[in-house]
Amino acid sequence: MDSTFNKPNIKSKCTSCDLKNLFVFRHLNVEELSCLSDQMDQLNYEPGELIFKQGASPIGFMCLKKGKVKITQLDHNGKEQIIDLKSPPDTLGIRALSTSSKYQSSAVALDHVSICLIPNKDFYNILDYCPSVYKELFSYIGERLVRADQRLVSLTQKTLRARLADTLLLLQGNIGEDFDGYIDIPLKRSEMAQLSNMTTSNVIRALSEFKRDKLIDCKDRKIKIIGKKTLSNISNFDKF
Repeated sequence: MDSTFNKPNIKSKCTSCDLKNLFVFRHLNVEELSCLSDQMDQLNYEPGELIFKQGASPIGFMCLKKGKVKITQLDHNGKEQIIDLKSPPDTLGIRALSTSSKYQSSAVALDHVSICLIPNKDFYNILDYCPSVYKELFSYIGERLVRADQRLVSLTQKTLRARLADTLLLLQGNIGEDFDGYIDIPLKRSEMAQLSNMTTSNVIRALSEFKRDKLIDCKDRKIKIIGKKTLSNISNFDKF
């Protein structure tokens, strides 16, 4: 697998990017976006390639422009655990960058991924002369901390059915759906178990129950949510 450190660079054009009005740079004018483009490189990854590795030092701000990325951590036995899935628009490794610490997780491309990278020094300069970017980023980090707290409650205090319902709704919101309405990512049942803090056998059992109750439909490794309201009720109250 490859990593950010030895990827060829392609200049990115922020002024023509579809994400410019959706993310932390949305308040920049054309001149500021053009200046941002001068500091930014686009890096492309094939499925399975490593974007950054747990324990490495951040080299800059990463904006996920295209594709899906899994965030993983090694447990005390050295086994890889999936802790999050990301799709555009989003950042990668922002916690390590904002605290000047090493990455606590790894990022791996699930399909064809493009990220835009601003080197550390250039990104800090942008924050100095564009307070609006700092404000947006501060809000973004706060929102992610709230979501992390909610996930922690889900993974440690909710019932197994509620945990899996949370995970399905999270995937639908984060990853989106394909043309047929299925969550647009194929996941093994073991990967679903990692995301839900469950055993694989419990995930299989709960998915069978959800399918029996016509809350979901399954096709190979893909899942379609049919009863979103009921899944939300299970997530919140673990009852119909």
